[in-house]
Amino acid sequence: MRFVNTGVNSAKHDTQELFEALQTERSAQLASTRDLQLAVRLLMQAEQGRLAKRNPADVRLAHLATLDGTLRERLSVLDSELEIAAIRVPPVTKAQALVHGRITDDAQRAPGRLSVQLVRADGSMVPGTQAVEVDDSGYYAFVLDDAVAAQLPATERLSVVLQRDDATVAPTAAASFTLAAGSVAVKDVALSATELQTLKLRTAVNLGAGTATAGGGGGVLRPRTAAPAAAAKKATAASKAAPKAAQKAAPKAAPKSKPKPGPKR
Repeated sequence: MRFVNTGVNSAKHDTQELFEALQTERSAQLASTRDLQLAVRLLMQAEQGRLAKRNPADVRLAHLATLDGTLRERLSVLDSELEIAAIRVPPVTKAQALVHGRITDDAQRAPGRLSVQLVRADGSMVPGTQAVEVDDSGYYAFVLDDAVAAQLPATERLSVVLQRDDATVAPTAAASFTLAAGSVAVKDVALSATELQTLKLRTAVNLGAGTATAGGGGGVLRPRTAAPAAAAKKATAASKAAPKAAQKAAPKAAPKSKPKPGPKR
C-alpha cells in the first residue's frame, strides 16, 4: 500500500490503495477461516467413522451428522464471500456511468464462463458498449465513458442479456432500469435451473427416480425419492445377513465322547 498524500490530486489514488489493502486483508482472513472450518469438518468426519465402526447405534452420530451439515453450509458461505472479496469495482467519474453486478446460480456461486450484453428495450446493444466476460467470481462491469453516458435517454429502459456459445438468455431476475451520466446501477442476477441448462452451464442427469442437474459448484443434486429406496435395499441386505451372522456366532456343540473300551479278558 502506497499513499501519495498530495491533497485533492492524489485523493482518488490513495482511496483506491486503501480499499485494495482492505480487500486483500479480508480475502486472507476469509481464506484462513475457511481452512480452519474445513479442518474441523475433516476431524469430525473421522470421529463419525470411528464411532460408527465401534457402535452404529451410537446416539452421538446423529448430532455429528447435524454439525457436519452446518459446517458444509458455512463452507459454502465462505466460498461465496471469497468470490465477493476478489471483486474490484472500477472507479468512474461524475460524467461516466457504471452498470455492474454478479451472475450467480441458486447457491449464490459463480455459475461459469459467459458474456453479458447491455441492451436497449428493442434488444439491440447500447451504442458504444461491447459484451463483457464475467470473471471467476461471476462479476461483470460496464463503464460508459463521457460521450456514451451523455447520449443515454433519461427514460430509456435498459437490461442485461447473457450469452454462452450460441445460447442467449434474458434472465427473468434481471429487471430493466434507467441509467444516466454520473449514476451507478447494481444488477445482480441469480439464474434459475432452466436458465442454467439453456446456457449449458448445468447438465440434466437422469438418476432413475428423478432428474437432477450436474455442474458448477453444486455438483449432482440427488432426488429425495432416491433415499428411501436405498435405505430399503440396505435394510433387506441386513436382514438377509442377520441369520448367517447369528448362525456363525452360535457356540458349537461339544463333540460326543466315545465310550472307552473295557479291559480284555
